[in-house]
Amino acid sequence: MQSRAVRFSLILPTLNEEARLPALLDSIRRQRYPQESIEVLVADGGSTDSTIQIAQSFGAVVVPNPIRRAEPGAGMLMERATGDVAVLLAADNVFGDEFFLEKLSRPFADPVISAAFPALVSTSADGATTRYFNAFSDPFNHFLYGGATSPVSYERTYRVKRRTEDYVVYDFASGPTPLIALAQAFAIRLPYRKPDGTDEDDVAPVEMLISEGREIAFVPGAALEHHTVGGIGDALRKFGPRFRARMTDTGQPMWGRLRASRRAQRSRAYLWPFYSVSFVFPAGAALYGLIRDRRIEWLYHPFVNAAFGFEFWRQAGTVAFERFVQRRPETHDAV
Repeated sequence: MQSRAVRFSLILPTLNEEARLPALLDSIRRQRYPQESIEVLVADGGSTDSTIQIAQSFGAVVVPNPIRRAEPGAGMLMERATGDVAVLLAADNVFGDEFFLEKLSRPFADPVISAAFPALVSTSADGATTRYFNAFSDPFNHFLYGGATSPVSYERTYRVKRRTEDYVVYDFASGPTPLIALAQAFAIRLPYRKPDGTDEDDVAPVEMLISEGREIAFVPGAALEHHTVGGIGDALRKFGPRFRARMTDTGQPMWGRLRASRRAQRSRAYLWPFYSVSFVFPAGAALYGLIRDRRIEWLYHPFVNAAFGFEFWRQAGTVAFERFVQRRPETHDAV
């Protein structure tokens, strides 16, 4: 039993988040957890709205993030954190109830536990796209990671090492590497520093913890609302530039993870653009998944894959055309 409350350092990168930030900070303030054991650290990337003022009004310590991007900002804050455990958050998160931190603290009574993560949940305010994301992640990663995508399928993917009333420890070495992101309230014991080469990566640090044999607890009772996108249009505006970046920059974190992954997973990454727009294969997968898991989010699977697939090919066509145009003067000069 813990002799004192775990001291949490809540890590939050921001950039113009005045619309979403109050809901998260209010859910932190409402925690039935010793407030003196909660430290809120914000790395702001240069907000031009009232983000900084809102954060400070809730008692957060705000430091500038000159790199602006979320992942480096989170890494910077972890080096400043003074708590026992860091919890990495995003502005689209909201703690599901007043006991979120208390529930998340329970696994850390066991000194063997290095980290823990909560369950992502949707609310009545969330649309079909957000519900799909919270159940399975985005369509590309869902196809890439399969049963390792989210806790929805962990029971049939991994052996259970230990189960208590409060949390489950899966043997992640018994199956494919899971997709666990830092920025969804992943909690890790301090001191901790992101490994070299992972400053821009939200997933690789967790994969490295697993490869080191660290025990990571899933806390199903700790519900984290994840209001990730406003709808399919918002999702495509968010992911379209990511597709483009991956096509034009081999230094993107995804490529590093793929190079370190199994051959079968690498093959799936190249198959997804064709799978996504086929509709027939996603529809078959949806029917099978609906029967197996009894989760209504499967009904959206063919449609969200098609939307993302067409956006991928739209971005691919744009990149191909731009490269063609860039090469034309060189060809002309050579002639």
